[in-house]
Amino acid sequence: MPAANHGTSRSRLESLKTATESLGFKDERVTMRLVREGKLKAVMVGRRVMITTKSLDAFAGV
Repeated sequence: MPAANHGTSRSRLESLKTATESLGFKDERVTMRLVREGKLKAVMVGRRVMITTKSLDAFAGV
């Protein structure tokens, strides 16, 4: 099944929960605030919010 996320491979996406945990936050609302502020890039896959690993790496300074 082709990805419906406009060129972003599924292997390059993390769920909101996983992204929140990898950033060391306890609340997903913090991660969503970073998305709204433009500090993280997210795409919708169906009803799920998925965070790009590229934006996670950039935010974490990797």
